[in-house]
Amino acid sequence: MAPSISTEIDIAAPPSAVWTTLTDYDHYPEWNPFIVKVSGSKKVGGKLTVSVKPADKSSGMTFSPTIQTFAPNEHLSWEGRLLGIPGLFTGQHHFILHPTDTGTRFEQSEQFSGVLALVLHWIGSSMYETTKQGFALMNNALKERAEGKPSSGDPAPK
Repeated sequence: MAPSISTEIDIAAPPSAVWTTLTDYDHYPEWNPFIVKVSGSKKVGGKLTVSVKPADKSSGMTFSPTIQTFAPNEHLSWEGRLLGIPGLFTGQHHFILHPTDTGTRFEQSEQFSGVLALVLHWIGSSMYETTKQGFALMNNALKERAEGKPSSGDPAPK
């Protein structure tokens, strides 16, 4: 069975506000503790450059995934491959926004495939747990940002 990670959080803001924050790549360094930098396309088939900083403070990584889904206010997904080699290590990352009576349920998930993904899962690598922690940190920061609350990266209110 291929490894996967899934997290979710309820946000007291409409999907449009969450989407605006999620796709405002230029401001990621101000609020996002996990995905610290994103640049590139906002269309299906477009390329991104994404830099992540793991929750365990180990060295981060930068990769260049391809956007698979870009449905405003609903779903953003990308697929990235380690070294661009099919079958070695592939991640399919999803951000899904579900409207609720009180705002948005934000779901962040990733499905991993490839030989290296299975080996890391089989040997019990901490990579998957560290990544899940990073997702949770990002989810909380996104909630604060979309709800208009200051996050740890924002200056204190005057």
